[in-house]
Amino acid sequence: MSSIVSENKALRFGVIGPAGFGGSYLCLELINRGHHVVGISRNPGKLGSHERYTSISADVSTQGIKELALVFENLDVVVNEYGPHSAGADALQYMPYLEVTRKIILAIKLAKVKYFIMVGGCGSLLMPGNNYESVLENKGWWLAYRRAIADSEAHTSYMEERLGPMGTGLRKYRIARLAQRTGEGTAETKQIIEDYEGYVRRNDRALEFITGCRTSFMFFDGNTSFRWTFVSPSALYRPGKRTGNFEIRFDELPLKGDEKDPTNLDDRLHGISAADLAIAIADEGELQTKCWRHWSAFADLADDTPTPSYVTLIPSSHI
Repeated sequence: MSSIVSENKALRFGVIGPAGFGGSYLCLELINRGHHVVGISRNPGKLGSHERYTSISADVSTQGIKELALVFENLDVVVNEYGPHSAGADALQYMPYLEVTRKIILAIKLAKVKYFIMVGGCGSLLMPGNNYESVLENKGWWLAYRRAIADSEAHTSYMEERLGPMGTGLRKYRIARLAQRTGEGTAETKQIIEDYEGYVRRNDRALEFITGCRTSFMFFDGNTSFRWTFVSPSALYRPGKRTGNFEIRFDELPLKGDEKDPTNLDDRLHGISAADLAIAIADEGELQTKCWRHWSAFADLADDTPTPSYVTLIPSSHI
């Protein structure tokens, strides 16, 4: 690691969820830039140790508002990377997520944090050209998304690692789709595809949590009582290389090139890697040019090589 803070002074960043998927990549990016990071979670020490990293053990789902405000005191920027994915399907619930988000916002305001970066989900993004339809309300898009992540070996591997048994069905679906494409399909693989897509259409359990992420944007939209920005990762958000090559879009689902149909994602792997989204978030934490805006970042994910879902810090004595 080496400090790459340029003209901006080193800041104190608080990261909620520092040892998780997006949070770990973000902490690494911030520390590499020379900032001091305060990791806030039940077990922030899992990220590792570094002279510019302080861990504070605090469970945002059980701490009170005043207690959280004390944790947030004296931080320049707080980034919320909270997401209960690793706790399994039972944790992916609509109301608990909204309650945690509400509590964090009130604590941010009480602590007078200068800038709050909310990392939501892609569900709050709008379908291109439609100001009243989010991607979750378009069933065609949701099924296309499920097909697209199955077509990505990197994303399928990531889902297996992150969600365990919840990712097993995706792997079977991927294998069945590949068999159908290569002419090696059987009645069994056809049935696997029908069962998986039927489940997605009827009652995909992941939708409850993702819908909660979408609804959480209503805490922010039009609210100027505190300084915030809301970033929605692109739909295909997974581990990948740090390239620094991405584009920013506001409010709408990002489309690549000359795409016309957002529900057609076949052979069009684009989204954002956790490493590149960390760059975009770190940039925003330093420059703060998207205050009170809802945005996304996306890039080409043609490199489909699986990479680690989490990163850890290297102690500064080893640098």
